[in-house]
Amino acid sequence: MPHRRRKHALPGRPVAPRMDNDCRRCPVRDVSLFGDLPDEVVFSLNNPAEHLDLPAGHVLYREGAAANAAFTLKDGVIKLTRTAVNGRDQILRLLTRGDVMGAEALMGLAYNHTATTLTPVQVCRLPLPVLKQLQAEHPTLNHALLARWAVALQQVENLALELGTKKASERLATFLLYWRAKNGHYPSMPLPLSRTETGELLGLTVETVSRFFADWKRRGYLSEKAGIIHLHNLEALETLSGSESLSRI
Repeated sequence: MPHRRRKHALPGRPVAPRMDNDCRRCPVRDVSLFGDLPDEVVFSLNNPAEHLDLPAGHVLYREGAAANAAFTLKDGVIKLTRTAVNGRDQILRLLTRGDVMGAEALMGLAYNHTATTLTPVQVCRLPLPVLKQLQAEHPTLNHALLARWAVALQQVENLALELGTKKASERLATFLLYWRAKNGHYPSMPLPLSRTETGELLGLTVETVSRFFADWKRRGYLSEKAGIIHLHNLEALETLSGSESLSRI
């Protein structure tokens, strides 16, 4: 499989573009920004689009940099972070299969956050000139973008509302159930966050997160192995979450 590799890649210009993908057969096309575009238009994206395999820990772009491309996540997990006033990075969102990032490029804005891979990922990178041409020729792209932003904002607001008034154990249980829903409601899913990162995301100390994980493992509610978390007792976690339903998240 031919690859064109770059050395010393900069954020926003990752290494190892794969040149042999057919965008019409993209596994996340139906849930991407380009799901409503005709086949011939999607096929025309094959050359300008870069299909990338990236390792964990790779920075796609940094907060404040000029937005010169947008990305669709085809597989893996990416975290979006912003730097707080005290200089610490705060995790805003976790992205999974089908999510879009860097859409600020379509609005002529700088990147609003830093995007870092938490696992090996596959992403599709579309340069700004291609996005601008699509935007001009296909108004449905604007509608899709606005719909994506609305859904993402609603998810963030719903999760913030769920977590805002909860106790520590309720926050962690709520997050685990949210993450299960985000990963297709399967009982087992990757959770590539350290205890520290989980605490930062939920506003908890690493000691608190570690204590609850250890306790829930002893009780048989969950287990972990090789970066995969298995939820064995959903009923117990739902009770711990303090929520009647997490369907809105």
